[in-house]
Amino acid sequence: MLHNEFAQYTLEVLEKKKRHFKRLQMMMLILTVVFTVIIAIAAVTKDNMKVFQLIPFLVIAGIAFPLMVFGPIRKKIQAEINSRPVSA
Repeated sequence: MLHNEFAQYTLEVLEKKKRHFKRLQMMMLILTVVFTVIIAIAAVTKDNMKVFQLIPFLVIAGIAFPLMVFGPIRKKIQAEINSRPVSA
């Protein structure tokens, strides 16, 4: 069995870390949506359609990157939680 870098933590700490990474990921997603809407509204009101070119970079930074980084971390934490014996 491969060693999980989260093996040293207690279940309580693992659950806390899992919630933290989920909240961080959700916050980045929400901020990305908010800023995308702001950019779109500003572009339309200022009649500057070149600003729309920023949106793909924002989506990559705010949605794709957190999914690629935090998703595997949360999966490793959950795998470590699942590998622990259930206490009664």
